[in-house]
Amino acid sequence: MKNIVSLTCLALIVISCKQNTQQLANNSEKEHLINWNDEIIYHVMPRSFYDSNGDRHGDLNGFVEKLDYLKELGVTTILFTPLYESGFYHNYFPTDYEKIDPEYGTMEEYIRFIKAVHSKGLKFLMDMETQYAQGEHRWFADSYKNPDSEYSDFIYYTDSLNKYPEQIFMPAKSELFDFKTWPNTESHHIVILDLQNQRVKDWMINFYKFWVDPNQDGSFEDGVDGFRIDHIMDDLDHKGILTNLYKDLWKPIFEACKEVNPDIFILGEQSDWGDYGDVMVKESGADAAFNFSLKFALTSEAKANDMYKSTETLGVHMDPQAIHRAVNENLKRFKDHTYAITFLENHDVARFATLSGNEDQMRLGGVLNLLLPGVPSIYYGQELGVTGKIHEWGSDVNHLPLREAFPWTPDYNDEGTAVFYKDSGEWWDISFWNTDTPKKLALSVQQKDETSLWNHYRKVIALRKDNAAFRRGTYEPILNDHLDVLAFKRAYEDETFAVVANVSNAEITVADFNLKQWQTDPVYGELHVNAEGELTLPPYGYAILKK
Repeated sequence: MKNIVSLTCLALIVISCKQNTQQLANNSEKEHLINWNDEIIYHVMPRSFYDSNGDRHGDLNGFVEKLDYLKELGVTTILFTPLYESGFYHNYFPTDYEKIDPEYGTMEEYIRFIKAVHSKGLKFLMDMETQYAQGEHRWFADSYKNPDSEYSDFIYYTDSLNKYPEQIFMPAKSELFDFKTWPNTESHHIVILDLQNQRVKDWMINFYKFWVDPNQDGSFEDGVDGFRIDHIMDDLDHKGILTNLYKDLWKPIFEACKEVNPDIFILGEQSDWGDYGDVMVKESGADAAFNFSLKFALTSEAKANDMYKSTETLGVHMDPQAIHRAVNENLKRFKDHTYAITFLENHDVARFATLSGNEDQMRLGGVLNLLLPGVPSIYYGQELGVTGKIHEWGSDVNHLPLREAFPWTPDYNDEGTAVFYKDSGEWWDISFWNTDTPKKLALSVQQKDETSLWNHYRKVIALRKDNAAFRRGTYEPILNDHLDVLAFKRAYEDETFAVVANVSNAEITVADFNLKQWQTDPVYGELHVNAEGELTLPPYGYAILKK
């Protein structure tokens, strides 16, 4: 990779603003050029999105064809799972970091994709997990049992003969382990890079900088807007051999990227899902972490440490106080232009539609995903109610049901449907595609129904985008004495909104909510008033009111 000439950092714009202990990051004394509270992330596994060439694998050209869909939905930022070449269908462990997976396209097609994204006014975040390499990567293939290899410095070997590389999930000096991958007929080794070696560090800096401005012209139209760093750890895999990585590895990488483009956004996925991620953000120089505490509160799941400890239980029973605690704790920890990403689902956890099973509750979930504080992330198909949960087939195919083809139409044989896994095993046999649900879930069906879940998401997204209070405003829990009422105020400058939601499956009356303080017509949702003039809410109902 070529080094990229650093640009002079852009000056920060200094503004005055009101002080509030619970004010979101944008209300601090300085404001960055981009306030990420204004963004809405759309998280996609591109292999499952849209196929442009008939091989059933989603690809970059197919995604370009569907950019207008994202504009119609209203999201602003695209987050992909990795694009680099890999033998794993999810691309998390590369055979070549510097090449685009040929099933996704070429480097030229990637540049065309990036430019098309930016031409639509959208942003793009690239997913990276560069701590590991697949066994077929030249660094390992050439250096294994070959201490004289020019690449010996790149792999962490525990012996002088290069017989024992450190491996993910494995104790030191283990024999090479074969990790199975879809369709369970292939397997690959996964080895760890020597992240403390200066050659590796230098290579990493140049590698990341390349994606920021590939043609080095300073315009960034062909560059990423940021990175998601998968499985970021200070002590990699808790092995005690690659430590202090936040400051010694990641911070210099992030700083180098921001020297090229000061607006680069770094989203770290904290490896411990039970952790808030604020220490990682502070020590590494990242900008954001995922709000797992709020995700678990919204889905009423016990906290998990990672994707391999399933917490999914069918049925969602939200606890308003647990949700308030999660929100308030994250507001304390993330400020001064650092952010928490709010989400209900992603490529590693069960779909919210499967956990809930109730469309009214799914609508409420969308409201909270988008209107609570934080930067919201929507996982592709969430807006349609796509289902899926983790299974046990002894390989990375366990999570494939969370990553199924986007249902553009009810028929998986239709052009563009990215069913790359069709007829490849039991995971296909139990796919939602082999049920009647696509007749209701498909985008082509929901677009024609004004009351559909998809149209609901569009309206709530527009509500967030049209009202700064839901993006940048303060957060104040109200009606805390009600066990089944989740209610809060969002306020920004001269506008105040209230969200009052029934988190139970029974109708409730909220007698102590003073309707006279709020406009008669709800901004969204339905306002039901009983004979005594009291607010009533149907099961999983909500009213969004403006003062």
